[in-house]
Amino acid sequence: MDSLRSILPKVLRKRGLHEHATASMVTYRAEKWLKSSLPRLCDAIAVHELSRAVLTIECANSIALQECRFLIPSLQQELARSCPESVIRDIRVMRTSRKRT
Repeated sequence: MDSLRSILPKVLRKRGLHEHATASMVTYRAEKWLKSSLPRLCDAIAVHELSRAVLTIECANSIALQECRFLIPSLQQELARSCPESVIRDIRVMRTSRKRT
């Protein structure tokens, strides 16, 4: 008997949604990890997207940007452990002028 863990990826691949679902999971787990690692700066940090194996993180101020850059190696290790099916070649941290709501 097939389990949900084995059926779901097959169905998503068949419908062409596997990459989108994987990218969504990576961004969700990265956001959750950053919020737990930097609780005081969680309002200033947003995981934007995973596109072409590059995860983009946006920071609202320079302090959040510096703290995120410091944690990139740990974040890469955590994502490699928790999302082994996704390939992340690079994590880019950018400063943005947009306010998070």
